[in-house]
Amino acid sequence: MAALPTMRPLGCLRSLLKTQGVMQPQLRCRFLSTAYSQRPQHVPLPQNVPEQFLSQLPTRMRPENAPKPIKVYTPPPSARKACKDPVAKVTESQLETLDPKGERKALFDYRRNPRSVKPGDIVRVTFKNGDPFNGVVLSIKLRGIDTSFLLRNELTRVAVEMSVKVFNPNVQSMEIVQRAQRKIRRARLYYMRSRKHDRRSVENVVNAYIRQKKAFMGGGKR
Repeated sequence: MAALPTMRPLGCLRSLLKTQGVMQPQLRCRFLSTAYSQRPQHVPLPQNVPEQFLSQLPTRMRPENAPKPIKVYTPPPSARKACKDPVAKVTESQLETLDPKGERKALFDYRRNPRSVKPGDIVRVTFKNGDPFNGVVLSIKLRGIDTSFLLRNELTRVAVEMSVKVFNPNVQSMEIVQRAQRKIRRARLYYMRSRKHDRRSVENVVNAYIRQKKAFMGGGKR
């Protein structure tokens, strides 16, 4: 019986020497379920609320702050329906101002007018202020109101080119002095800038045309 007290203190270590398994944490599980219920309907306020209770209502629900009817304005007339092609309309109005008779448009309308200006022709352009310019037509650009043509001539042995706007108000007249000697199938005669094909000065042809014109008109002024 005397050995028992000496072994008793070691008895508490027995629990530590035993292999214990991993302790799982204990989780509390709770299952919830929601019962479907319809959305409560809005209960309107009574129409005749006593004045002493109006102060208890929210500001937005008071009769004096009731929503006002929204003004609905009729839309303006559609500009697209009134004018489906505004660019063509503006071009037409400008042509009526700059070319009321349609002579200049017909002079460069090679599709409908067989006597229109063509590349290779010699044309004389007279301006309202400034000296006239003569030259061979190198190219014609049909751009509606911006239609233009390029003239080439030689002044004081220097080649000069000028682009003339057909509907320019400063242009007084355009005359065909001489037609091309042969039918040209090209729309742009830029090859005439080379020394081999350059027409050089056309002043002698224009002077002969002016003398012939004076003879037919009875010696009128130039």
